[in-house]
Amino acid sequence: MKSINPKNEYVPLRINLSLRRDTLRLISEMAYDMGISIEEVLSFLTEDSVIDLEIEEDLKDISIPSCCSLDELKDILEERKLS
Repeated sequence: MKSINPKNEYVPLRINLSLRRDTLRLISEMAYDMGISIEEVLSFLTEDSVIDLEIEEDLKDISIPSCCSLDELKDILEERKLS
């Protein structure tokens, strides 16, 4: 996957992961079935999991309370449904 934006090219990153045996087995099977390396599967999974995190809207006016009651949360969700 090449990006159109040259600032967004792949950067090699060496990391150590601790995975459960079952997880590693599944990832290994995915890699085998797709004909790619385990590293490529992990790269695709990582990119896929964060792809929608880039938010273009301005978040300056959003405040996050340190706590709220269940009723307050329900009210906020209802307000958002209406708008």
